[in-house]
Amino acid sequence: MSDNATDLPRTFLYRLARTVVTTFFRLCYRIRVEGLEHVPPSGGVIIASNHLSNLDPPLLGVTIPRYIRFMGKAELFQISVLRALFSALGGFPIQRGRIDKQGIRTAISIVQEGGCLVMFPEGHRSKTGELGPLMPGIASIAKKSNATVVPTGIVGPYRLFGRVTIRFGEPFVASELPSNVLVSHLSSELERLLAAKHTGRR
Repeated sequence: MSDNATDLPRTFLYRLARTVVTTFFRLCYRIRVEGLEHVPPSGGVIIASNHLSNLDPPLLGVTIPRYIRFMGKAELFQISVLRALFSALGGFPIQRGRIDKQGIRTAISIVQEGGCLVMFPEGHRSKTGELGPLMPGIASIAKKSNATVVPTGIVGPYRLFGRVTIRFGEPFVASELPSNVLVSHLSSELERLLAAKHTGRR
């Protein structure tokens, strides 16, 4: 949970939100981070993660030493407290259950402009903790934005004072793989990260 990146916003609201979220995770969970060196320090990046909880985006937001942007279901942005928190931390709404062209354009633009975007390619939270099928949209956004993709596994569950592990895998360049191979490769990497033993790296 580092604040050393140069692209972190310096606004009061962002600093406040980051401090609140960081304190929350440090008090409530034992966070282990492995493979953070795999996250490129600059350039257009997609952090492609499995999805366990609504806590995943803010946890990644205070773990990755870059300013991240992430999609959140539009319903969350209808709750004033969550809207303020998620927006301050880089979230933007996307409509589920239909093709949200504006949300997709926003995602592609973020990466094309050299930003760091978090995506949850399962499209919804896993109720069992196991990885579900990946949506093909991850390949479309990654290839159109010419992203570097970092497979990321979050191992929970989020039990109070329990261990939550984040594992960042080896990055790959989306343009080097056909769409179907990209999705298959990403799924295999996520499965591997979720099954891996602790390395002890933080």
